[in-house]
Amino acid sequence: MLQPFQAFTDNSALAIRAPAAICAPPQTAAAKPNGNTRNLRPGQAGVITCGGSNRLQVFSIARLCRRDAMTGHRTIARRFDARERERLGKLFRQLGTDNIHEAEAARGRIASLLRQFDKAWTDLVKLLSDGKLVVHPELAGDIAGLGDPNSDRRANGRRSIAELLARHRKSWNDLADALCGITSARWLDPSATPDPERVNPLALIVHLLEEYVALRTPHEYVAVALWILHSHVHDRFMVTPRLALRSPVAGCGKTVLIDILARLTARPAKFDSITAAAIYHLIDEAHPRLLIDEADNLVLGLQANGKIRAVFNSGHRVGGTVAIRDHGETRKFLVFAPLALALPDAIGGPPRTLNSRCITLVLQRSQRELRRLDTNHPDPALDVVYRQILMWRRDVALDPEPAMPVGMRNRLADNWRPLLAIADALDWGEQAREAMTAFAHAFQDADVRILLLIDIRAVFNACGLDRMSSKSLLDALHDLVDSDWTEFRGIRGEQSPHKLKGSELAAMLREFGIRPRTIWPPNRTTKSRSAKGYRRAMFEEVWRTYCADDGTAAHASNIRSLRVAGDGT
Repeated sequence: MLQPFQAFTDNSALAIRAPAAICAPPQTAAAKPNGNTRNLRPGQAGVITCGGSNRLQVFSIARLCRRDAMTGHRTIARRFDARERERLGKLFRQLGTDNIHEAEAARGRIASLLRQFDKAWTDLVKLLSDGKLVVHPELAGDIAGLGDPNSDRRANGRRSIAELLARHRKSWNDLADALCGITSARWLDPSATPDPERVNPLALIVHLLEEYVALRTPHEYVAVALWILHSHVHDRFMVTPRLALRSPVAGCGKTVLIDILARLTARPAKFDSITAAAIYHLIDEAHPRLLIDEADNLVLGLQANGKIRAVFNSGHRVGGTVAIRDHGETRKFLVFAPLALALPDAIGGPPRTLNSRCITLVLQRSQRELRRLDTNHPDPALDVVYRQILMWRRDVALDPEPAMPVGMRNRLADNWRPLLAIADALDWGEQAREAMTAFAHAFQDADVRILLLIDIRAVFNACGLDRMSSKSLLDALHDLVDSDWTEFRGIRGEQSPHKLKGSELAAMLREFGIRPRTIWPPNRTTKSRSAKGYRRAMFEEVWRTYCADDGTAAHASNIRSLRVAGDGT
């Protein structure tokens, strides 16, 4: 009676070892009973059991055995079947993630799987498609390059594949589906759609925006167009400014503009509502460009939604990270990604901390006829412009430190730095700097304490006094036209609207080292009374440090009434 060989798993391949007592088939030479597979020579045959099965099968060692290069042991050469192909397809999808650690882990598993079958990365396309697909040599080389030991060559391959995916508005999963034969692979040929003649993409975007949406000034069209281009190259800069779209009422075109952004930005992810957890998982995994319509659904001003604000604020700067506890371990998520928000003006805008990271535009209902955007049948011109953007992105050189207009610094400069660099590369530097200056004068610094200093300077300039009591200053701030001091929502914008209080005024000024002092009227008499207040001289140095000196003084018309206390202060 035949005693079967014992089979076991060794490095995911079945290895045959002879037991102590063995009876070989009559037509073959017997293996020596020393338990070593190197004694099984090609041409021998044996009976094995696999996985504890009682079924006996005869295998030709010449067909199934191969010698391990390192150990010299002979192992069964497994055939790459549907199960392995399915596993390779899953690993290839994981390889496409933007999460560096997950991509590296997938690359290692693919390399291990290929080694088990004596395959190389150049066989990847053939294995995924079961030999049914032949791709363009350039794409085949890029896919094989993903397993190259040299990190630069891996990065070049990934960059070329990303260009191909962006050109056809495809994702990495679409690539995997095409390679595995799930969907058509005709778009995989890079030579199928040659590049058209190049045109300045910034000029094209501005022209398209003018046809579809009504913005208040030409500067706003330039700002939106630059933001769209920046979404394709934001990873080259330290900061990605947020784009805030506001309007006084509904029907001003915010949703239309969001839809245009979805057609022209790279990797758009459009939502009407989203949770903080969904945001940081999505950004960490796919690094999309977040486009959020109806952002008032997020109620960003409420304390309860601090997590969403934290993600939006942290994602403004490269390296922004959110950490959570997951199954007893701390997980970190990278959240650096472009963000555009559309919200009605009635809700008071985004919180101060987020607003300072935004380039804010106000849309309005148009007095002229605008083109209608049908998202089911989009204008082919959008695809033409998108293709021009991709060609521009491919080889553009950007200056990380473009020249700033005089007086522009801090976060305002950070927000506009990538936009100015893009404008300079496209010979629109002058228009971009004019736009930046216009935005700076229109919105000033969104930090409420800086706004307070600016408005206090306006009050002193308007009244012409060198000192004011706290009550007089507070009343004058309340009477400022187009200010928020009668609907103050706290330093972080999280409180219910209310008039600015004297204690809040003193607390904010105290952060700059300015404290109320006892002051007397300029023409003091025996009947004069003192009061707690501020002298203009106490603000001069702080104004120079924190407030842009644009050379414009406040006009008296900006203050409805300036009530001066009866004591002359």
